[in-house]
Amino acid sequence: MVMKLVLLLIICLLCLCLCLTAEASTPLEYLVKPNCQSQCGNVVIPFPFGIGESCYLNEWYSVNCSNTSGAAKPFLNPTKLNLELLNVSLEYQTVTVYSPIASYDQQKGSSELQTSINLDQSPFLFSTLDNIFVVLGCGHAKLMEHEKIWAGCTSINCSDSFPDQGCYGINCCQTTIPTIDSYYLSTYSVKFTLDDEGNNHSTSTHAFLVDRDWFSRNFTELEDVSVKYAALSLLWMIKEGDNADSSCNGSNYYSLSIGSYVRSSCGCPPRYEGNPYLHDGCDHGYEAEGFLKI
Repeated sequence: MVMKLVLLLIICLLCLCLCLTAEASTPLEYLVKPNCQSQCGNVVIPFPFGIGESCYLNEWYSVNCSNTSGAAKPFLNPTKLNLELLNVSLEYQTVTVYSPIASYDQQKGSSELQTSINLDQSPFLFSTLDNIFVVLGCGHAKLMEHEKIWAGCTSINCSDSFPDQGCYGINCCQTTIPTIDSYYLSTYSVKFTLDDEGNNHSTSTHAFLVDRDWFSRNFTELEDVSVKYAALSLLWMIKEGDNADSSCNGSNYYSLSIGSYVRSSCGCPPRYEGNPYLHDGCDHGYEAEGFLKI
């Protein structure tokens, strides 16, 4: 009986090792066009994004790998957006970028409206699923799209100290964004409103959309008043016809039409790995390496 249990344990361990091997990350050369740079710093840049001429799908997906700060950093669409790129996900069709934090000087008056990066006409959208709306400091702020209010929250019991214990309503509030009408925004504005309590404090109020996972990991870093950016999750789409020769052409699992763009999710077939957005990008089977994907 003991020997049977030991044998069963060995088999389970072997299966686990096989699964881990099969699920290993795709080699970088399978993610980009031939002779194209696959990384900038620690960030992998898979197609349809790319560094250098002919390495990206179109200009919106162009990435500039900058070394001006002493460390290589990728910037998305340097001519129109120029946002520092932190991550690209093919599976979820998202990019994580650093976005400016809206700040309100309480000495200016009782209210102020500030606009976000404008993503109109681009293949990028603000994700209402991956991001939350945060107000850091004293007062109230609303997240708006034109005249429509999407979310808002109020920070109470204000003081000039940073809320070290977390963002739970005192000096900081956070809220999710309803997705009843849509899972995305192409642009938004932040409306600041200062309450009577805020007049007694000299600190600025900040409001921003932020990736919820990044916010939970990096909340304490926002105490540094020099921090001007927070990580933001953007959805990205492929324009109809732009990627007609890829595996994605007939592999749409869901579709979300927005003007001339169609948001479609696709992946390589079972037992294959690679980049489905490349022509013949899923030709790298596990069997060729002697492995079986389970």
